[in-house]
Amino acid sequence: MIYKDGWKYIILAACDVEGNFLVVKAYQYTTLLSCMLLDAWAIPVCLLFSWLYMRPKYHWTQILGVVICVGGLGMLVASDEITDKDWPELNRAKGDVFMLIGASLYGFTNATEEFFVRRSPLYEVVGQLGMWGMLINGIQAAALEHTDMTQASWNGKTIGLLVAYTAAMFILYTVAPILYRMASSAYYNLSLLSSDFYGLLFGLFLYHFSVYWLYFPAFAVVLLGLIIYFWHATPEEQGKLEPRAPEYVVQRNGANTRVAGQV
Repeated sequence: MIYKDGWKYIILAACDVEGNFLVVKAYQYTTLLSCMLLDAWAIPVCLLFSWLYMRPKYHWTQILGVVICVGGLGMLVASDEITDKDWPELNRAKGDVFMLIGASLYGFTNATEEFFVRRSPLYEVVGQLGMWGMLINGIQAAALEHTDMTQASWNGKTIGLLVAYTAAMFILYTVAPILYRMASSAYYNLSLLSSDFYGLLFGLFLYHFSVYWLYFPAFAVVLLGLIIYFWHATPEEQGKLEPRAPEYVVQRNGANTRVAGQV
């Protein structure tokens, strides 16, 4: 399997790792508002690659839902601008380029992973993506972040936060492929626009943030866009689901063929 299909998962894992890396780097150079707006570029990229891979027939109401979701993000950015929650940029052009490339890679990897999980067992896609991603990320971290890792303060708080973040990413990369099958990668990207509001809730209870009133209608607009996106097309209509077990798990039992691994 690695010899036949491994190169596909290596490309997918590399794009996913570099997308995460560039997005994180972008926050160091450009403004928060630029990052929030440019990160939404992943949505049209995901829609484009989804159409190239699976040829879904988008209804005009789905496009309207996408526009409304992005409009909700615009309201959130406006509230941050009004309350002066932005930070100064170090190199805005460099940061914006990083964010655009990272968002493009996000959109590409989400659509590509959806294409894979609709045709292959979940354990194969998740396992291969995780294995190659770990190797690529480990090599890159050792090469580029070695000094930062040695100089970091490895106390209980730092380790606890790292463990919590790792657990969150484990859940994300485990559950996301299931959502791709149930709905679509485009819906996944649209749903991520609401993550800023959930982060706000944690900030309210943990750090006692003050909330500008525009946050709440912005959240409602994003939810409205998600509802409109699925109003015409049900999750089952987002793409064909034809998982097939790879050759190495096909077992023959007499005259009948029993296919294992169609998960």
